[in-house]
Amino acid sequence: MARRKTVSDDAVLDAALAVMFRRGPADFTLADVSAQIGIAPPTLIQRFGDKRRLMVAAVARDNESFFRMLEALPPGRGADAVIGVFLLLTPDAEDADRFADQLLWLHQDMRDADLNALALRRFQRLHAAVADRMPDLALPAERAALLVDAQWQGALIQWGMHRQGRLADYVTQCLTSWFALARAA
Repeated sequence: MARRKTVSDDAVLDAALAVMFRRGPADFTLADVSAQIGIAPPTLIQRFGDKRRLMVAAVARDNESFFRMLEALPPGRGADAVIGVFLLLTPDAEDADRFADQLLWLHQDMRDADLNALALRRFQRLHAAVADRMPDLALPAERAALLVDAQWQGALIQWGMHRQGRLADYVTQCLTSWFALARAA
């Protein structure tokens, strides 16, 4: 007879995600996750196979949460609606060094085929949500969504280099300027 799970897979994946984002993709261990959730490392291996598969499963679960968040966004169109979407996604980064550590996930998303597929789905859904809120511009909403996302990503990196002011304020200024340029064109 199989033993009953005292900790659900969802709880394990949520704990793993917290540990992974705190420690980084290369530095977190199964022992870290085990300590966080209170189960033995062999139990993690039994349920998920290995560290990589646990990581992929945790990111897939996070994607589902992300998709629900996008679906719950208030309706609306215009620059303010689009900027609002990106502000929801902008981390509350008081610690610029910890914020910089998040770039390690970009590296991982580019190198690992499964994580790359999950990241692509995340971006596709984000771009669709942004395109639905895009004001009328001289270019198609789908293309504008890609470009404003690139501006947001660039603003995050610029802020990480300059480390001046609040990240949310910097993002707002950059995206507001982007829309001013797009309308002027």
